[in-house]
Amino acid sequence: MFKWIFIKTRKINWKILNFAIYFELLMSYFLPFKIMDKNRYQVGFPFPFLTVYDRPIIHRNPFLSMHVNDLILVINIVIIYFVTSLLIKVYKKTKN
Repeated sequence: MFKWIFIKTRKINWKILNFAIYFELLMSYFLPFKIMDKNRYQVGFPFPFLTVYDRPIIHRNPFLSMHVNDLILVINIVIIYFVTSLLIKVYKKTKN
């Protein structure tokens, strides 16, 4: 089983995966928030993965007012990874 995992992970382009992770985090920071209602904002690209609740945080931990959806974050990274690798392949074909 571990041999199969090792074979599959060798095919992952780690530079593109690293780019996808950083791109996701930077786009989430620079793109505007999506306002869901009066007290809730969502952040993420292409799907919102971070929800920030607008509550007073006096004597509270600020991380209690945030919710990160890990599954959506991974889906976003996978989408960006595949789109980036596809664009690189198209660029290399047109360059030749």
